[in-house]
Amino acid sequence: MSTNVDTQNAVQFYNQLDDICTTGLRQALNPQTHVYDRQILDNQWVHTYDAYPTEDLTSTAICLIGIHRAGLAPSSVDLDPQQTLQAMTALARRRNYPGGFGLVVWANAVWDGLPLDELQAECGVDLSHIARHVKAITTMETAWLASGLAHEYRRSGDERTLALLDACIDELIGQRYQPATRIMAHAGEAAEFGHGMRRWIANFADQIYSVQAFAFHALLTGSERSRKTADDLAGQMVAMQGELGQWWWHYDARRGGSPQPYSVYSVHQHGMAPMALYALRAAGGADHEKAIAASRRWLVDNELGVSMIDPDKPTIWRSLDYDDGRVHEVVRKTRSLLGLAGDLSASASRPALKLNYETRPYEWAWCLYAGAIAREVAAPAHLV
Repeated sequence: MSTNVDTQNAVQFYNQLDDICTTGLRQALNPQTHVYDRQILDNQWVHTYDAYPTEDLTSTAICLIGIHRAGLAPSSVDLDPQQTLQAMTALARRRNYPGGFGLVVWANAVWDGLPLDELQAECGVDLSHIARHVKAITTMETAWLASGLAHEYRRSGDERTLALLDACIDELIGQRYQPATRIMAHAGEAAEFGHGMRRWIANFADQIYSVQAFAFHALLTGSERSRKTADDLAGQMVAMQGELGQWWWHYDARRGGSPQPYSVYSVHQHGMAPMALYALRAAGGADHEKAIAASRRWLVDNELGVSMIDPDKPTIWRSLDYDDGRVHEVVRKTRSLLGLAGDLSASASRPALKLNYETRPYEWAWCLYAGAIAREVAAPAHLV
């Protein structure tokens, strides 16, 4: 188990980021639209939709989840929860992004919003054919849906919701998880062309959100299958972790290895990996505190020797990316093709890197979420 020193270091780490995260969330919430549709891009505040058409929806849901888990008074971040829940639901219908619905379910559940049937109707999503639904979305999106349904089942106790959750877990373990490599595939059999083409080259989000979903399912149901899969998958990610605590970006589910390690993302280091590994520990799985500590340490002790934490902006910068100069776009596409082919030569040596001056709203929210778990903040509506 974690030592007192480990716990103290984690608490100290997240304490220093609280003001940065809450300031970012206040600035990202648009008072006209009531959703989190503002972000930093190239060191400037912009509307998220201009660059990422579904970011306003997913970030809004995650921000609601993170703020609730952190136990923040809504007024402290200028949030009217019911207003933003309603705006998020309307946005979900407009964006018509089925893959993001799991996050909407999750946010709605922890804030005790609409019953699931009503939420589906309001968002224009039908989960009655759940097996077909999940085959068409990515592994990350299926894990989001599993986590959302887990929290909805915790709220309602409705056996129909549990059946939907079990179907998501069956898809993730039975169709996406590859026991030979202990890596999740990126997409299912009926995925849209782009995702289907790179089905075997998954990203870190596919892995870590799945660990979290399996842990939630194990906590709710006592499923040994889910706990063991979460343990094996997390163990593989930890085994592949970089020497500076990096979580690599792409993974070859069929052959193993990381065909395209960079970019390395701050939110993976301070938010997503810690929160999922904490959930695994809560479900009776392995304690990966050393890997979590190394993960957080990367923010100030990384390849470039620069701090990703900028108290002057204030923010946590998004990532370290390949620095390919003026030929960036051609080289980027070449790297992508090498990654799809599983060519490990793309990661044979440490490349030239640069700092990406971007932050999306959800990054501050997941930091608050992970910090709340580290500090053992009570949150009855949450599983961890």
